[in-house]
Amino acid sequence: MPSASDLLDIALSAASAGAAVLAEAARDRDASSDGLGLRTKGASGDVVTEIDLRAERAIRAVLAEHRPDDEVSGEEYATTGGGSALRWSIDPLDGTSNFVRGLPHYGSSVAVQDVDSGVWLAGVVHAPELDHVYSAGSGLGAYRESGGIRRRLRGPATDATPVLLAVGFSYDPEQRARQLAELPTRMSAFTDLRSIGSAALGLCLVAEGSVDAFIETDLYEFDWAAGALIAEEAGLIVKRPATMRGGIVAHPPHLPVA
Repeated sequence: MPSASDLLDIALSAASAGAAVLAEAARDRDASSDGLGLRTKGASGDVVTEIDLRAERAIRAVLAEHRPDDEVSGEEYATTGGGSALRWSIDPLDGTSNFVRGLPHYGSSVAVQDVDSGVWLAGVVHAPELDHVYSAGSGLGAYRESGGIRRRLRGPATDATPVLLAVGFSYDPEQRARQLAELPTRMSAFTDLRSIGSAALGLCLVAEGSVDAFIETDLYEFDWAAGALIAEEAGLIVKRPATMRGGIVAHPPHLPVA
């Protein structure tokens, strides 16, 4: 079994390959989204572009080069491999709606799990337009590199103010209505609300202390796999769903989420 550090190096390379596709596409993107191959999948508002597909192919190519026998689960393509000790969970473009609308909060997410133990070993969220690379290895801490500066992430300060809750909303109208109905109770410990539009980055923002907690109740594993490990390695309490689809919560010990 390779070390968490070795796997993190591979995750960094894979996420960088995906982010390079996103960065090139962003330079060519126009307000009408022409050339993106935009289409809806499933619920209204749940969109996918040709860029999602290209970025996932780029990520998979790096993983195939370094770990050809590992299982790979991604958002846009079928799971490959199987029966291996390691499984990669990738989201080539988390925050597709942001990307399409010209908002900078999107990125490529890559994480790897020990299949037998269920432990997440390494995770990277690379947000090219923000120039942020968030990363973590199991037992190695969490970091953000930006503009050539790398800093350790330790979550929000206990005396941070205002106290910000970051949330995400489902594309499904019924789920979204329930999420909105729960907000008044959830807001009791917070002074303001943010919706980032990317679960991966929402978790990273808690890890770096820009917001104080993150919660979203309707996600797939590839949405949170890397961000959850980054948040955990920053010292946060992370509650992952028991299945491939469900909700996730990340908060510091001093600030429980209702």
